[in-house]
Amino acid sequence: MKISGDPGPDVAAAIAAVIVHLEAEEAAARAKPPAPPRQSAWVESWRPREVQAPLPSHVYDARPWAAIEETEES
Repeated sequence: MKISGDPGPDVAAAIAAVIVHLEAEEAAARAKPPAPPRQSAWVESWRPREVQAPLPSHVYDARPWAAIEETEES
């Protein structure tokens, strides 16, 4: 690498260190495969999804309030 101008030894060493650091970061980024794209929460929110019932149906059927009671007026 050639640094133009007349940098002193300290400036040249700093520039070389930055370039070496950037090259190492680029090599590390190329070493692992890219992450698959992920949809945002806004995009995923409209998609249908299975919603679990809060209680199983046999629990609903066993509740006393589920039965219709006859009243004296009817």
